[in-house]
Amino acid sequence: MFRRPAVTLSLALALVVAPGIAACSSGSAAAPPAPSAPASQPNAPVRVDVPTWMGVAMSPGTVVIDVRTPEEFAAGHVQGSLNIPVESADFAQRIGELDPAATYAVYCRSGNRSAVATAEMATLGYAHVYDLEGGYADLDAAGMPTA
Repeated sequence: MFRRPAVTLSLALALVVAPGIAACSSGSAAAPPAPSAPASQPNAPVRVDVPTWMGVAMSPGTVVIDVRTPEEFAAGHVQGSLNIPVESADFAQRIGELDPAATYAVYCRSGNRSAVATAEMATLGYAHVYDLEGGYADLDAAGMPTA
């Protein structure tokens, strides 16, 4: 006589608990959508590898910016690039004179200064900014036209 209620209770628990366990599985259920960035957040620059950066840089209308020192620029640079040193006092002013709707490909020696420069460009409202993951030596070795 006690056996029947125990079986019924076990069955009832199995019916209640099983859907909860299934809901926790990572099977084919879709992940919740990622939260969208607030509208006031600046555009993030895109950090890209050498082949991708070269493709962007050689596209018509792209402005190539070298953010190294004038001495580094004089020692060798991507043909047609502008030298706007990120460490200069007038960096923000000089960047501010450029068209915010244009596409920019930015590089330095190793990728550190270009990351700083492109982050600053994003805060100034530049939406199409590509930051080279790597540096000038990588571009030269990959066959980018240099001067």
